[in-house]
Amino acid sequence: MKKETQIKLEHAELFYKFALAASTTIYHSDVKLKYHHTFSFLKHTVDRKDLELTASEEKTGARMLEFIGTYMIALQLNKVLEDEWGNNRLHSKDKEIQNISQVVRLIRNAFAHDPLNPVWDISKSARNKEYEIPNILTLKTHDLHGKRVDRNDYSGPLALLRLIQRVNNIL
Repeated sequence: MKKETQIKLEHAELFYKFALAASTTIYHSDVKLKYHHTFSFLKHTVDRKDLELTASEEKTGARMLEFIGTYMIALQLNKVLEDEWGNNRLHSKDKEIQNISQVVRLIRNAFAHDPLNPVWDISKSARNKEYEIPNILTLKTHDLHGKRVDRNDYSGPLALLRLIQRVNNIL
């Protein structure tokens, strides 16, 4: 595997772990985020009241960070798989590569048009199928098309973490 590819996967994994940690911290502790009293960059200056979020807004932001982390993993995995196997990845003779590629593509597509409110956009050729990556996840596309993405659809956030680690090991 090329060093550049490894770094891309490591950075996506790092961001995803950070998003999960930040979300957990904000949702399940009394930690208060710290805000600049004054922040300036080039010709712009803002003060604390321009930046500070309410507790509820912080929780919403944390959840959005998780969504963006999920999208980033899907985007980066898709790019790495495409670079490595090209368009053949979706029809690879290696069933694991084919299933990983299909799952990643479907998750990426779901987040592509509205990353903060992802909806499954399952192509006709991928509907009513099951894509299994052993010991990691199974994505069943039956009745998903047009529905809002739920983490349980793809076996949850830790399945994505294991998926990126698996791809890293395959390359």
